[in-house]
Amino acid sequence: MSASPSYVARWKLCALVCLAMALLSLIPQLHLWMVRGRDWNGAYVSPTGDEVIYSAYINALIAGRTRKNDPFAGKDSTSKSPLPESTFSIQFIPAYVIAISARTFHVSASTAFIALICLAGFFSSLSVFWLLNAVVDDPRLAAVGTFFVLCLGGLAGGSGLLGTLLTNELSSPMLPFLRRYQPAAAFPLFFVFNTLVWRSFTSPARRRARISMGFAGLTLAILIFSYLYLWTAAAAWLVCIGLLWLYFRPSDRRRTSAVLTSIGIVTSVALVPYVYLVSHRAPSLDEEQALVSTHQLDLFRIPEVLGLSILVALVIGVWRGRIRASQPRAIYAASLALLPFVLFNQQVLTGKSMQPHHFAHFVANYVIPLGVALCVTLLWKPISPRVMVWIAALFFSWGLVEVGLPSRLASVPSAITRDQMIPMFLRLKELSNQDGTVAGLRTEGRAPALVFSPNIGVTALLPTWTSQGTLLDMRGLDFGSVSPEERREFFYMHLYYSKVDAESLRNALKDTSDDLEMNFYARSAMFGYERVIPGLSYQFQPIQPDEIEREVQAYKVYANSFSREEALKRPITYAVIPVEGNFDFANLDRWYERDAGERVGDYTLFRLKLRN
Repeated sequence: MSASPSYVARWKLCALVCLAMALLSLIPQLHLWMVRGRDWNGAYVSPTGDEVIYSAYINALIAGRTRKNDPFAGKDSTSKSPLPESTFSIQFIPAYVIAISARTFHVSASTAFIALICLAGFFSSLSVFWLLNAVVDDPRLAAVGTFFVLCLGGLAGGSGLLGTLLTNELSSPMLPFLRRYQPAAAFPLFFVFNTLVWRSFTSPARRRARISMGFAGLTLAILIFSYLYLWTAAAAWLVCIGLLWLYFRPSDRRRTSAVLTSIGIVTSVALVPYVYLVSHRAPSLDEEQALVSTHQLDLFRIPEVLGLSILVALVIGVWRGRIRASQPRAIYAASLALLPFVLFNQQVLTGKSMQPHHFAHFVANYVIPLGVALCVTLLWKPISPRVMVWIAALFFSWGLVEVGLPSRLASVPSAITRDQMIPMFLRLKELSNQDGTVAGLRTEGRAPALVFSPNIGVTALLPTWTSQGTLLDMRGLDFGSVSPEERREFFYMHLYYSKVDAESLRNALKDTSDDLEMNFYARSAMFGYERVIPGLSYQFQPIQPDEIEREVQAYKVYANSFSREEALKRPITYAVIPVEGNFDFANLDRWYERDAGERVGDYTLFRLKLRN
């Protein structure tokens, strides 16, 4: 192999890798811009339904609303009507960084999300490159490894196109680390933490090692208030590498103990307010997040199988004398290989598990390719630069397929539909200064105006653009402002005003209707997400036909007994109705007077007033 590139050359190579990944992350958005042209209204392309929840929270913060809020209900926490903590208000650092940046540059939450996905691609590449270069001291290998880790992470976790083949369902996002803003905003910090710990263990200069361990502790503290699955994975990895380092490098035990103690102290300080916030979470949050009690072993996930392969390869390498067990790079690779077993089996000791698939999609699936890359550098002979170029091109090409194909088939067509809604949302935003929404949030912590639409997609995206509440409040459980019973009641009311009959509801609960958004929300609202998505829990229980029938009958009773008293519980101010289609206003007109309507794009906006 030729001599290693100069300092300037290696960082030019790093810049090339980072720019390539930033461009790759923007492909769906570029596709939307090409399709919509001058008709683009500002929508961002989203490969996953969860992103509208995050962008709604960001929009609320941009508007100056409180840290604890429910953007779907139009509620803010006040001294008179306090809201409990939620996963959003607890993990607040990324949200505030994005919101403050958006306010500084006077851009919307949607625009902020477009910028975020590009920045996430860039800085994630930078952090992985920095880590690999620090460990292997070869920028060419670091460049190839960066493409390998980030572009093949979906494969290693069973998501992306592989997940589609295995489950016959579109498993997204295609590059999971780009999901905004969790984990995208904080994702690079996980690898920054790895690098700082590595330098703390290996740096020959004591001052440099001390600085690194200090920043490592600070990074972990930031992660604690950024994303649960990243900081717990980082802490678990620290324990893994710490124990391995203590065992295999006894001569470094004093330094190792100092590093672990220093980071542990900073982390403990950060955990004090974190525990306080968690203790004030909404009572329904554990149910919503599918927290279950179990001691069940979980040993056969893809990251664990690959992790075992890494450990076997390392053992064989030590046995044949190719590597030394005390070699720092070998210890680091082993710690990465062990991490998935810890993440997916911590419940054996703690007795608690909460949506372990997040570890599979956002952490373990990137840790394992990193371990594979390090294992290859330990066991294989040097690779020629020309071969490395072709390998890097292969990995990047797979990333293009992972991003481009779903963009063409699903995410961009969906974004086009959402983009057509935005003129209506911008009109509602204008009206929020006139209908009491802005004033109500500031003084009472509640928007007096509620918006109804029979279109679930409209209800989901509306809080990303304006501050009025929605009749459905479809994410109220996530923000801790409603109970499961209230969510079901709001959904009944939505169905009633939409003139949905029992048979249509039955089809939605069976997941057989043509409205996929309605199918998913109906089942999750009635039975909970853990009954709809198998990967959320170790104790998945499919929805049974008799349960569906009970819900259908309960809705029929509700619809038949609907009264003015029920309408007064959640009075509606606006109705957003698609222009195309034959919406049946019978139930809505029974209780409300509506004006002639205002045509805004593909929708008609009606102002409503309760009948006397």
